[in-house]
Amino acid sequence: MKTLWAFAFTVGFGWAVELSVSDVLQKALENNREIKAMQREISAGKLELKSARGAYYPRIKLEENFTRTDIPAFAFMSRLNQERITMQDFDPSRLNNPGAINNFETKIGLEIPIWLGGKIQAGERLAKLNLSILQRENIRKKEDVALKVYEAYGDAVLAKMAVDVSKQALESAQEHQRLAEETYKVGMALLSDVFRAKVYVEKARERLFASQKDYETAKRALEVVVGTSLGDFDVANIKECPAVEPKGLKETALQRREDLRAMYERAKLFDEFYKLELSNNLPQVYAGAFYSLNSRDFPFGADGKGYMLMLGISWSFDTGLSTLNKARAHLERKRAMEERAKGMEELIAFEVDRAKADYEKALSALNSARKRIKASEEVLKVMQVRYKNGLARMVDVLDAKRNWIWQGWRR
Repeated sequence: MKTLWAFAFTVGFGWAVELSVSDVLQKALENNREIKAMQREISAGKLELKSARGAYYPRIKLEENFTRTDIPAFAFMSRLNQERITMQDFDPSRLNNPGAINNFETKIGLEIPIWLGGKIQAGERLAKLNLSILQRENIRKKEDVALKVYEAYGDAVLAKMAVDVSKQALESAQEHQRLAEETYKVGMALLSDVFRAKVYVEKARERLFASQKDYETAKRALEVVVGTSLGDFDVANIKECPAVEPKGLKETALQRREDLRAMYERAKLFDEFYKLELSNNLPQVYAGAFYSLNSRDFPFGADGKGYMLMLGISWSFDTGLSTLNKARAHLERKRAMEERAKGMEELIAFEVDRAKADYEKALSALNSARKRIKASEEVLKVMQVRYKNGLARMVDVLDAKRNWIWQGWRR
């Protein structure tokens, strides 16, 4: 039964698919929740642009009104619209004291905006700018997600390497326990050496269990960033630190950071808000065409009918300067956004300098780790020879072995 379970475990582990960082990144770009949300925002921006352009087109209006009145002017007008006027209706007594009259008025019309002070044009430019901003922010969001994928993937690789190191440490501890027991049997080691080796074995088992759980957690964290389950998978080990040319990175970042360019475009939004607000104080030119049906007895009746064409202009000015001051407030917000953009430029430059320093420190630490591995390996060889000759304790060998394994993991 134990053999069967061991076989099943081996086969099951063999089913795990090793995913490279590029594989995981591709899945993240397709499934990440934040990217999907940004794509929805872009779709909404496109619909808003269509809506803004739709304001250029005429509006069709259908109305049905019912009135009942005995007010002389309205009663006479209702009979006139119904085309039921007779000579008796001009009798002064009937004109002054008409009976109540019903009127169903059906009106279909076309309202045409000719020029509304530039309001429609400003609305279209606002929608275009907003869509451009969303598209730039979407590009930056993908870059942010890519960074999160690399960080989560790196954490998973470290956790996997910790599992491998813990396995090596356990195997080494078990071998030293066997060696301590054999040398104790022939009188070349102390019983305390055997117990020390057993304690080291149990500690190694504990570290291996903790490392395996950490690896599972790191893989789950990677799935959260990706936005979908990756199934039974392993990450591929990272062999070398990628080479980066630091020269010119700051200028490249300032030119290509889409979030910075989006912020400058947000400042332009306030120019359009300014124009949109001022349009309320500019002339409004409009036209319309209406066709009316009037009936005494039922809706949509046609006792009387006729059409009306109209062309109008209106111009109102806010004497309290509320509109003007509100428009000027948008210009102040534009200047505030430009200040934030300049602050972001400074922050980007600082982030590049900090990343460059971290990269150089990582390269230095890598070179130092390689040297420490060679030194710890030599120390281990010396300790093993000294132990065999009775010149070193078991605990010294165990410490040297542990240091050599963990130096490899730190690299």
